[in-house]
Amino acid sequence: MKWVTAFSLLPFLIFSPVRADCPPPGEQERLARAAYEEALVQEATGNLGAARKMYEKLLEEFSETQFACWAKEHLDLIKSGRAYVNKEGRAFFISSTTLFGAWAGFAISEIASLGENGEISENENKAIIWGSIGGAVAGLVPSIMLSSNMPMSTGRATVVNFGWTWGVWHGLAFSLIPDGDLGARSMLGLALGLSGVGYAGAMALTKYIDVADGDAAYISSAAYWATWITAAISTLISEDFWDKEQLYISILLAGGDLGLVAAALTSNWFDMSAGRVGLINLGGALGVLVGVGITAVAEMDSWRANLGTVLGFSLAGLVGSTFLTRSYDKPEAMGKGLALLELDEDGLKFSLPAPRLLAMRDEDRLRLGMELPLVGGTF
Repeated sequence: MKWVTAFSLLPFLIFSPVRADCPPPGEQERLARAAYEEALVQEATGNLGAARKMYEKLLEEFSETQFACWAKEHLDLIKSGRAYVNKEGRAFFISSTTLFGAWAGFAISEIASLGENGEISENENKAIIWGSIGGAVAGLVPSIMLSSNMPMSTGRATVVNFGWTWGVWHGLAFSLIPDGDLGARSMLGLALGLSGVGYAGAMALTKYIDVADGDAAYISSAAYWATWITAAISTLISEDFWDKEQLYISILLAGGDLGLVAAALTSNWFDMSAGRVGLINLGGALGVLVGVGITAVAEMDSWRANLGTVLGFSLAGLVGSTFLTRSYDKPEAMGKGLALLELDEDGLKFSLPAPRLLAMRDEDRLRLGMELPLVGGTF
């Protein structure tokens, strides 16, 4: 049977036209193809903001190539809202909407249960719990159904989550600024209203503006860090800072919002990935932890020294992790296999070291051991 198959194909092989070798691609074609493939990867992972930027750059720099035509088709799909649905972004969106629903259910049931004296009975506590559960379900089910065909990158989901949480913070803060403060009902109502505005506004904004995953992570993280730094510096400047409620709340809001605006304006300059932003946040959090540990061990008498130490180490963690991850987003930022974390002249790199078998002496007996280095460097 094998011989019959081979001979049956022989006439086709003999009389088929000889194909000429394809001409080697030029430099422009190679560069355009590399840019197109990189943009496809970003689109396939749901990073629509980064993909859009890459397609636009490809159209601008390689407009005479076939890849520019294909890039325009993908760009039109992104702009028309018919782009790839990212499973990671969809999962983050569902989680965020469920949490928003739980918060809304809690706030509504709390407002309904509060009496004139601000006290809540045991039955009303149960009603608040069931209200939170009902709100979570009310957020979960629609988000699952509506997001099946909705373009939802991780960046867009991050902006939506940040929008409603930032709205909650502003609502609570605004309720403390007026003289005499607002009541508990007004406080919760304002926080609920601004969180809804933040959620709806983020959804509407990201429908027309593509936000890359890294940009969304960078902007939201900068707002939180700016709030913490503003609070710490203001407290160090004035001992009476926390005694003037209207003043310090206003300063905290201004500091956080300025950090948010500054990050939004500079996001294109840094062009960080979400992974790098996460490592920088980790560095800042570890700095806070180290600062708190040092103050606990040193038992400083001055609260200014304690707070200054925590602030200093948090800033050092942010700056240090930013410096160490400066090559994280470069394609060539791959370690040499020396250790899991490698430090060289280009910065911190991640690698997959191969386990090494070693001869080890144990009580005058030779045994076989395995080594897996975690940290290393080249100097």
